[in-house]
Amino acid sequence: MNDTPSPSTSVPAGVSRRTLIGGAALTGAALAVGGTAVLGTRNAFAAAVSSEDFLRLSEFVTGGKSLTAGLAARYQAALARHDKAFDEAAAALQRHVAETKPGSIDELVAQPDLDPALRKTVTQIVSAWYLGVVGDDNGVELISYANALMYRPTEGAVVIPSYGGGPDSWGDKPQLSAAAAALGVPAASTDANNQKKGA
Repeated sequence: MNDTPSPSTSVPAGVSRRTLIGGAALTGAALAVGGTAVLGTRNAFAAAVSSEDFLRLSEFVTGGKSLTAGLAARYQAALARHDKAFDEAAAALQRHVAETKPGSIDELVAQPDLDPALRKTVTQIVSAWYLGVVGDDNGVELISYANALMYRPTEGAVVIPSYGGGPDSWGDKPQLSAAAAALGVPAASTDANNQKKGA
């Protein structure tokens, strides 16, 4: 019996099974995250933008002022929930901005040949940030009220309203429930309420 390993099965000196398994695990992890974290490469045609890239894209389309990463992540997730094609659309918009290098959002939307799908994505992102909500008539999701960008122009001069449609804009009084009526709770009339106000 020969104790010398054959040339085809020998392992180079300094390489152990543990090193090979560790290298395979590291490669697998790099591929699982798209190669961005471990390998330091970036896939320009990724199906979705990273949260960091979405933040930068949001800052560009809303006029260049800094935004918060936490809100950007919430807006991105909500936009993707309400529009299944949003991630791909945001990636396409990001590629277009990187390729055409417009100096501002005004230059981007002034491009006569701007794809309507890209224009729609710009509108979705800007609308979300300025209104603080994501969605349409089929369902609106509040992301941020006090941090909606519509309040930025008057920041420091006007207090952000904390009431519905303005002072004294309450809706009709709810109907008395059957349980309250059974207990003998009197229903207050609208006329009685107006008399209390002095109307």
